[in-house]
Amino acid sequence: MIAVEGPTLVASQREVARRLGLSHTALQKAQQAGRIAPEPGGGWDIEKVRAGLAASSDPTRKTAAMTTRAPALPVSPAPAPRPMVTPPAAEPLPGGSSFHNARTANEVLKAQERKLRLEERRGQLVDKARALMLVHRLAKEERDAILAWPARIAAELAAELGVDAHRLQTLMDARLRQHLAERHDVRVSIG
Repeated sequence: MIAVEGPTLVASQREVARRLGLSHTALQKAQQAGRIAPEPGGGWDIEKVRAGLAASSDPTRKTAAMTTRAPALPVSPAPAPRPMVTPPAAEPLPGGSSFHNARTANEVLKAQERKLRLEERRGQLVDKARALMLVHRLAKEERDAILAWPARIAAELAAELGVDAHRLQTLMDARLRQHLAERHDVRVSIG
């Protein structure tokens, strides 16, 4: 029967750094950033430190000490054989996400920005302010054309109907203005 030992606790952060092949300063910075922490008794669990660093580090810059298990250095003259334990998978950091999740979100945002720029260059996207300005200009031109219509057509209609041309033009103009005033609440909305 193989006896499984508990976690390997080390008293100093410098010893943890030495066993992981990292600098003491790197571990200090990781502790200050909240990526690793000592055990409640003040010792350091090497496997927990390794897993904490692996979960919160840039995967492209990981050292061999964080991705593979370094052989344990003997702490007594005759250590008992230990079974190989793989570190746990990267889990999100407390109060946030893992580096991998943050990097993935950043890459998704960059891809969306590139897609929008490409659609804009292809003419599939337009500037909202410019589109509203063009719609307003078109509506104004149409309104002006409608208001000019009675003056152009009144004489011809008056001759056909046998009525006073000036009076017909005045009535048509008044009714068109009333109709346009009733419709003036129409708003263009571009969501």
